[in-house]
Amino acid sequence: MRASVLAFAVALTTAVAVPASAHDHEKRFPMPAAVFQEHVDGRVARARARMEAAIVEFKLTDEQAKAARAHFDAVIAAVQVEVEKAVADGTVTFEEAKAVRAVARELGPRHDHPRGEGA
Repeated sequence: MRASVLAFAVALTTAVAVPASAHDHEKRFPMPAAVFQEHVDGRVARARARMEAAIVEFKLTDEQAKAARAHFDAVIAAVQVEVEKAVADGTVTFEEAKAVRAVARELGPRHDHPRGEGA
């Protein structure tokens, strides 16, 4: 049960990933660091809201909810480390954005969470 709760929490973090596909998104870079940080902060806020809604929807116990929130916070901390590296020089390149996305995806969806495959 604990593994599925953690997998569920990890699945919710995928919303934090910065869009970095090679077509239209590449045209938006280089991007000012402040704008990139705003995008990431917005995604984190939306992901946190979805996580809280899912905790209620799946009727997680207090212990499960605490574990999900702790895991979410750990994932966000890892993403923020990469964001800090990306914004250090005041401009975010496409490659730096892809590095942020890779960290978020590395901690992303698993196929054994309560919502099913890739949800």
